[in-house]
Amino acid sequence: MKLFTSLTLLLVLSAEIYSQASNDILNLLINNRTITQAQADSIRAENAILQQSSLADKKLKIDFEFRPRTEYRNGYQQLRNDTTAGAFFTNQRSRLSANYSLNNRFILQFSVQDLRVWGQQDPKSTSATLQVFEAWAEPYLTDKLSLRIGRQRLIYDNQRLFAENDWRLSGATHDAFNIRYYSSRVSTELALAFNQTTERLFGTDYTPGGFTNYKFLAVHYLKFNPVKYFTVTGLNSTDAYQDKLKTEKLYFRYTLGGRIEFEKNLLYATFSGYYQGGQNSTGKNLSAWYIQPEVKITLKSGTVARLGAEVFSGDNNGVTTSTDHSFVPLYGVAHRFNGNMDLITKFPTDVRSDGLINPYLFLIQPVHKKFELRADFHTFSLQRDFYVSNKKIDRYLGFENDLSVSYKPNSATKIDIGFAYMIPTESLAIIKTSGNSKYDLSWAFISLTFKPVLFQTIFK
Repeated sequence: MKLFTSLTLLLVLSAEIYSQASNDILNLLINNRTITQAQADSIRAENAILQQSSLADKKLKIDFEFRPRTEYRNGYQQLRNDTTAGAFFTNQRSRLSANYSLNNRFILQFSVQDLRVWGQQDPKSTSATLQVFEAWAEPYLTDKLSLRIGRQRLIYDNQRLFAENDWRLSGATHDAFNIRYYSSRVSTELALAFNQTTERLFGTDYTPGGFTNYKFLAVHYLKFNPVKYFTVTGLNSTDAYQDKLKTEKLYFRYTLGGRIEFEKNLLYATFSGYYQGGQNSTGKNLSAWYIQPEVKITLKSGTVARLGAEVFSGDNNGVTTSTDHSFVPLYGVAHRFNGNMDLITKFPTDVRSDGLINPYLFLIQPVHKKFELRADFHTFSLQRDFYVSNKKIDRYLGFENDLSVSYKPNSATKIDIGFAYMIPTESLAIIKTSGNSKYDLSWAFISLTFKPVLFQTIFK
């Protein structure tokens, strides 16, 4: 009888995807008095247990982000002059995301977003504005090794070179193939991308309309904790731009470097450095560098003070050379590093290829678990000399102070209020080629981020 029961169980399990057929077989065996009702119930229970243990957990999460932001600009990104007036508007991002995972097997991510300025579009228009922000699949080869394929965010280190650029209304994603390995001590990724404007029959001419972008990208990221208190990060990339005349010719730019971090108790210290070589997007030889030292102290009261500097190498515009010495921070975020007013974010354009020295002090004060105050201080100077009519100008560009308040009434809601001002110099007006340095610059905003989880479940 035990042997027959085992064979019966095997038969039932082989037909588990047809549950009604399994029940029919068990009922037939009961009617023929081959097994008892108790034995049938036991088989059903064992079958249910086996099914639960054999299937991986399935998780589905759907969330929504609604982020309107009202801004007053009177010197944001550009200096004022005698005829300019302040700008006032509200922009809005609405993003819907779905994430599905089958534990240790694969993950699927898909998100769409609508971006607009209030009043920008005719409310009677039928023109669509929805766009795909993310669309990727990530099958797992092992518990720690996976492949992420599709449109995705590349976020590495402190986001200075590769960032999601969340402050930007659209954010930032890449169409890439990404090999990812994550363990308790080592994290590494290798992302590869090759862009085209359309499906082609011959050639690989890449000429995007209305924007510039790399044709080829390879990024290797490595984060390692060799010993207690220390973290080492390596970030090396190659991006290539197409020659404007020879479509199959590429100019490769290499960015090599990383970061060392030390953190113990309330003290944090870090130093990062990068070198850029190869050729810039126009084919000119490139040899540039970047460094960022920083010390952060956290007091027992919760107050945080960050003191550091960013230094970008540049060219002396009074000397013509065959090599470009201007460091470009690739596809990273500048808003959080070089002042919220974004006057110096586009390299090398915003500094006329002369590099930048940006000492900064950030003070962060938690007032309550829901409130946080912050004050950022920046001074800006050119890294190299700049000449106008063979006369050297002062390297000092100006001072900026950014003030902000952050309030989180609940886990799904955040309110940010900010005000910034800058005292520019005549040198900044010369570098920016527009505006008048006699006018101080100001900018204010209020932003609401509402990001609830609409649906989340775990099922078999």
